[in-house]
Amino acid sequence: MSQAQVIQEINDYLNRYVPLFQAMQARLNRCDNTGLSIVAPLEPNINDKGIAFGGSMAALAALTGWALTRITLNEHGEASEIVITDSAQKFLRPVRGAIITECSRPDAQAVDRFIQSYRQRGKARWTVEVIIRADGEPAMTFTGQYGIFRSPTPTTAG
Repeated sequence: MSQAQVIQEINDYLNRYVPLFQAMQARLNRCDNTGLSIVAPLEPNINDKGIAFGGSMAALAALTGWALTRITLNEHGEASEIVITDSAQKFLRPVRGAIITECSRPDAQAVDRFIQSYRQRGKARWTVEVIIRADGEPAMTFTGQYGIFRSPTPTTAG
């Protein structure tokens, strides 16, 4: 699947199943070998102080980690339920323009451990780090732990 197709698939999914993503006018705008990025304009995410709302920044950071997890699973031919199990964020400076998340891909060993754990145990966890910058400086850091697990098999009435 091309990068453009991956971006379109994630944007379509989030717009359909995460109403907040659509309300924030967010979109995955970059997905490559180094990482990914989500962008949202300031206007629908502004607070009473004229800066980016912290809740919007936190939500976009969490969705960036989710997107990285989903893309990584897809690249390895796996499908899974994805949940965020823990997160922490630090707000360091105001964002006065578009909110742009940045998330680097974990190294190959971390990805391999994550995928192998899932294949062996039917579940796995990993930690994803996301940063939002303002004027080139970190404005918010986000660390999220994402868990994946196989969907329960639906039972059929007999």
